Amino acid sequence: MTDHKHATPSSPSHDSLDDVIEGATDEATEDMLVEVVNAIWRGFDSPADIDALIERRATDGFLFDIDKVSAVAAETFSEKRTSEAGWPLTTDCDRLDRVFARLHVLGICALQCTGDSLRDGVRCVGEALDASGVEQDRYKGFCFFHTQDIDRALDDEGLFLAFGPIDSDSVEDEDEIAIGQTICEALREAGLEPDWNGSGAVRIGLPRFCWQRRTPA
Repeated sequence: MTDHKHATPSSPSHDSLDDVIEGATDEATEDMLVEVVNAIWRGFDSPADIDALIERRATDGFLFDIDKVSAVAAETFSEKRTSEAGWPLTTDCDRLDRVFARLHVLGICALQCTGDSLRDGVRCVGEALDASGVEQDRYKGFCFFHTQDIDRALDDEGLFLAFGPIDSDSVEDEDEIAIGQTICEALREAGLEPDWNGSGAVRIGLPRFCWQRRTPA
């Protein structure tokens, strides 16, 4: 698991994970600290979610220092809330939420934080399409990003979006390109700046994306 220093141009930097895990007595505790701190800065998990994650890992037999991990989690949430106080009223993450809501209206299944890899993302799209109540022809395409994409964005390396048609017989076809164009148009309308060469083989980039997702209640 890669260590990250989560800093953005509009928020103060915080300790790297090398500093956070200093004093951890074993590899299991280090791994758990990395998982928890990364999850907190990604911004999708509430304090209750993180508490449940720690408890679930302990119940599953992971032998880590629960007290240390819980203490670091509390400190990290406090630091993140302090950082959030200096964020703009509308962040790029807020804009992206609006884009993804718009894409659903346009028939593109848009999902955020879909596991840890492209394969996980494709699986999540499949599960969303198979969910109860979803009409068979509801979506013509998909768009997603995963946790590694978020971590790169937190490291000021921009955000990348995977996309494609639901049904396609080729790697690159007119439907795939049209979906990419629709996504880019929605991003621009929301005030974001996509970077894409028009090829279905290349993910859509947001090189200046500033990852600032507020902690949910």
